[in-house]
Amino acid sequence: MDRLPDDFADRIASLSCEHYVRRLPKKGKPVEGREWTLMATVLKQDEDGSLDVVAMGTGSKCIGQSKMRLEGDVLHDSHAEIIARRAFLRYLYHQLQVAYHGQHSAVFTAPGADCRCGLKPGVKFHLFTSHTPCGDASIFPKDGKSEETIDHGFVVQPETVPQASQNTLQPKTQKRKAENVCDQEQQNASKKLMSDNEFPHCLQGEKVSSTSDSHDKKLDEGNENEESSENKVKEGDTLCEKAKKTSEADVYRTGAKCVPGGLQDPLQGGLDYHQVGVLRTKPGRGERTLSLSCSDKLARWNVLGCQGALLSHFMTEPVYFSTIVIGRCPYSSDAMYRGVVHRCAGIQDLPPAYKLHQPSCVQSCLQFCHHREAVLEQSSTPDKLMPAPAAITDVSVNGYRQGATKKTMGSPQARVFTCRKELFETFKQLLNSLSADSRPASLRSEQLSTYGDYKRAAMDHHRAKTCFLRVFNTWIVSPDKYSDFT
Repeated sequence: MDRLPDDFADRIASLSCEHYVRRLPKKGKPVEGREWTLMATVLKQDEDGSLDVVAMGTGSKCIGQSKMRLEGDVLHDSHAEIIARRAFLRYLYHQLQVAYHGQHSAVFTAPGADCRCGLKPGVKFHLFTSHTPCGDASIFPKDGKSEETIDHGFVVQPETVPQASQNTLQPKTQKRKAENVCDQEQQNASKKLMSDNEFPHCLQGEKVSSTSDSHDKKLDEGNENEESSENKVKEGDTLCEKAKKTSEADVYRTGAKCVPGGLQDPLQGGLDYHQVGVLRTKPGRGERTLSLSCSDKLARWNVLGCQGALLSHFMTEPVYFSTIVIGRCPYSSDAMYRGVVHRCAGIQDLPPAYKLHQPSCVQSCLQFCHHREAVLEQSSTPDKLMPAPAAITDVSVNGYRQGATKKTMGSPQARVFTCRKELFETFKQLLNSLSADSRPASLRSEQLSTYGDYKRAAMDHHRAKTCFLRVFNTWIVSPDKYSDFT
């Protein structure tokens, strides 16, 4: 990895927050002093070092399984990082459309002999997120005993798991080392944890099923046993064995729940509360979701790329984030690398162009203006503080465009432009704009019809995904029926 300039993280954070304040309309933003949200951006860096925000998202919620639709017209996961990445996909589609039709693209070279486009030399992409990604990266030791801890902006009570129903930058003149980096005892605990138990037991051996029946059965079993530990935690697997026990020792907690079929959280006090290194699903509004945590999805993007299967048809190589920048909040470099990089170390036999990518993970000392802690400091009614109901790129509520009614459900008017259906429409527009002989070979079959068909036809991406799932063998794969739309 190239060494980053000392002010790089703050530059990324500053550009991201400035874009949020100046470029986004008020619609969908939190009510001042009463609501908070999470924000993420994707920035493009050119060969000359210049940086531009090319995608942004805000949000902190997920829908449960019962709210998912077969038509692909609702957002399942509205966490900021996920929305920003989906908005980034639209940016890539636009850049490919430009490149394929002989115009200047800021990202891609002209299509080659194989009718695919490559990334221009020197072009890099960076991800900024205003808070530590939910899930594994947010679990690490802290100083002192606490009545409550904060994960992804949500208050997590010691004995419970939270439900999601819960204007300027704020720079500090000095780095807050206690928040930017764990103290030495915390770092030693995390480092020892990784070296002693680098590959968690839940990531070994079990076959992933993508059928509806087996998936639903597995999810139901997880709901019945999520508060218990059928799979006994072996000695040395929890933070308890990795740090000195004291009456004051505790960890930052996550509301994301361990996936069914793997090791479960011990839910004991202090350092024994969480199991680390395991896959987790995000909490929903009263029911379990199928959405994996942001830590898990970032780990996946570091192997498969963040472009997804459909875009990979048109590209000679995956797109990886060169840097992940975290805004000011509780943060541990060790936990971050464990959550999004080191868990992937056992993946083997990836197809050409795919790799185990290791981004630089750094923290800025700048705090997002609508971060929960920032709003809390300014609020006159802190006990009434709540997450903003809307998610922004295109403003959505509960996965639909803000203002959608029961009458418009299922129509294009109710869809946000980052849902599966809209992204698939964008894919087909690009495909249909190309003559048969200028399409990549993987897209010339007349048998391809559904969203799922086109995803499976991206053979290298599919093989890379298979390698990934051999290690992350408890990953929840959505049933095929959710990919059968056209």
